[in-house]
Amino acid sequence: MQSLSRPARDVKPLLIFVHGSAEMYGSDKVLLNLAEGAVVDGQLQPVVVLHEHGPLREALQRAGAEVHVAKVCKIHRSMLTAAAPFTLWHQLRRASADLDAVVAGRSVALVYSNTLAVLGGAVWARRRGYRHVWHVHEILLRPWIVRRGLPWLAERLSDSVISNSHQTESWLLQQAPRLRSRSVVIFNGLKPVVHPAASDIKAFRSLIGAEDSDLVVTVAGRLNHWKGQGLLIEALALLRDAGQLGCLRVAVVGDVFSGHDDIRGGLMAKTQGLGLEDKVRFVPFVDDIYTVWFASDIAVVPSLEPEPFGMVAIEAMACALPVVAAAHGGLLDIVAPQQTGLLFQPRNARALADSLLTLARDAPLRRRLGTAGAQRQRDLFSLQSQVERTRAVWRRLVDA
Repeated sequence: MQSLSRPARDVKPLLIFVHGSAEMYGSDKVLLNLAEGAVVDGQLQPVVVLHEHGPLREALQRAGAEVHVAKVCKIHRSMLTAAAPFTLWHQLRRASADLDAVVAGRSVALVYSNTLAVLGGAVWARRRGYRHVWHVHEILLRPWIVRRGLPWLAERLSDSVISNSHQTESWLLQQAPRLRSRSVVIFNGLKPVVHPAASDIKAFRSLIGAEDSDLVVTVAGRLNHWKGQGLLIEALALLRDAGQLGCLRVAVVGDVFSGHDDIRGGLMAKTQGLGLEDKVRFVPFVDDIYTVWFASDIAVVPSLEPEPFGMVAIEAMACALPVVAAAHGGLLDIVAPQQTGLLFQPRNARALADSLLTLARDAPLRRRLGTAGAQRQRDLFSLQSQVERTRAVWRRLVDA
């Protein structure tokens, strides 16, 4: 275990956040926002325990949180072997020892596990008699043991469970119905958007080879098999084959998990195989995602599996972009069809192509959907609302 920042001992009780990554994607940003909210609130001292080093660590430190890198018992597919029980037991022991060392005798008010994939905080909280909140950011469909097992643990190890969408909660309660009385939906939220410099917007469009007259279609997020980047490339090919591609240009923004470079290579090979390399640009993870969105004309969230929420959708809406999204998962909570964006049948490249064509041909529609989307984001998906509702959960448990 490595301690990265520990302020002088404080009399305030600790709010222990346990998280399985240290990047700056959806659940990472949620954790950062909540930790910042705890710092501002000042009632509890936020202490964040991360599974690994990464940009989230520095952001948390800048926000004033105490940060440690330690074992958290993060579940991943490679653990699903015959040796799984021994591996799990060993990792839980390590996580408990590390968390004990982090606390170092201080008073703990609450333990907050961010994502179902992290078990160490939940088990440690039960063993030590601390109140525990589990924040669920997943809709897990397979393998069966994970789909049933993690909600079963949440049911037994949580005093309260927060789901990031109604679709996530519905999935969770189907697996663990006894959680209903302890379950609450709290949408993710955003800080007010700071408009990037015009030069930065121009630089991004130049990076992807977009002319002023081009319409930039952007998909942003982790590159993996279920996020749907390949489906978007297929939809683009359908438009090209029908002579309808016009001035559309696609930006695929994001990186792969470490060790999965084959996914990026496969997407690039697919692009080249379809003869679309002049229309599709792959861009690594971008720190300031708002530069990307303000440089774009249409946002696409083409996920093949149900998104538990869809942070990129509300980020794009905050920038007044129309959103084209697969009609399942948490995106059903976010995109109001024909009002703030268009929904298409999941996994259907033809339906995605038709939605893109509709927006490409109708500039007033793009503006109307984008304007309404920005208002919907402010009304339903603000950071202030998320933090205030989450604090209410914390206070209810701490005061119980």
